[in-house]
Amino acid sequence: MLAEFESESKASPWRTATMSEGEISKTSTSETELLAELEKWKEKLEKIEKRKTEILLSKLALDEKRKMKQKALADLKDQSNKQVTERMRIEKKQQEQLSLICEQNSKLRKEIEVLKVNLAAKKMKCGELTQSYSLQQCLLKKKMKFVHLEDAKDEDDYTNFSCRFHLATKIPFTVNQGEALIQFEEESVAQQLIRKHNHIINLENKEIALKAYPVPLETGTTFKIHVKILQREICVSNIPNVKIAEEWMKDKLELLFCKAKLGEIQNIFYDPLSQKAIVTFSQPLALNKIIRYEQSCISVFGKIHLLTVSPVIKSVVEKVQMFSGTSRKTVLLTGIDAEQKDEENVGDMIEIHFQKPSNGGGEVDRVTYIPKGTKTVYFELDEADFIGDS
Repeated sequence: MLAEFESESKASPWRTATMSEGEISKTSTSETELLAELEKWKEKLEKIEKRKTEILLSKLALDEKRKMKQKALADLKDQSNKQVTERMRIEKKQQEQLSLICEQNSKLRKEIEVLKVNLAAKKMKCGELTQSYSLQQCLLKKKMKFVHLEDAKDEDDYTNFSCRFHLATKIPFTVNQGEALIQFEEESVAQQLIRKHNHIINLENKEIALKAYPVPLETGTTFKIHVKILQREICVSNIPNVKIAEEWMKDKLELLFCKAKLGEIQNIFYDPLSQKAIVTFSQPLALNKIIRYEQSCISVFGKIHLLTVSPVIKSVVEKVQMFSGTSRKTVLLTGIDAEQKDEENVGDMIEIHFQKPSNGGGEVDRVTYIPKGTKTVYFELDEADFIGDS
């Protein structure tokens, strides 16, 4: 078979060459197509690589944005946590301050209660002292009348207010039912009616027999009060009782009144036991300045204390006298039996009767008639008698 193949090859050499070119042509065409295909795939690959690069760049940009967003979110969280922490700190501080304020308020309330109890005790003690040192009889209110001025004898009288009061107690007298008191302008009229004793008056067209008696008075009291208001001195009371040096408290008081501009301070006398001080100034003070600083405050160890500032008043009771006797101008009428119970009408009829000189009467000051029950009237020394006793 090999021999046959070789013989065939030798017998037709052109045919063999022709077949080789065709194969080569096919092969060339195939390679060209492959190259074209390869170029296409290269272009696709380049596009894919380019797209991949773009995607990677986009991914990097997105990652960078994500990181920035995450950082911003973390910053916001940190800021929020800081704000929460700060708010909690502030709330805690406010709670502590509120607790401290409540505690201070509680202490102040307790101090106020203690001060109220002390004030009540001091008022009670003051009442007891006032009652123990006051006169036994009650002094009724009366309008004052200045009778004369005295010449100043020394510098003290020029710089201080000074006055003397002449006082006398009112003496009570009880008028019973069916009795009347009649007071005349003249003593002689009253004494004449008392000496006559029996009187007949016409009341409601009915004659009634009356009896006239003198009016005996109980014991009364007269006295003088000499009052002097010092204009160069003021009294400071309610000074806090704290354990500090007296000189330190004096310095505090001096600083207080220097700021008040009341004047130059000459001396301060401080008594820790009575919690009072007397401040002496170089020049006299006006009373309105003292009254303006009636309530002043002083700070001791960070605590405010209220002080009371008042004028220094010196008063002396002089010439206390006891007196008793009989009213010279008043007559007690008894036995008045009137059917008409109108106090004013009966009093007018009694006054009309005893005003007539023909009945032994005279000018009447007043009439007090008691139709029912009892009534207390008060007598007082008239000014002439009082001055004469002094």
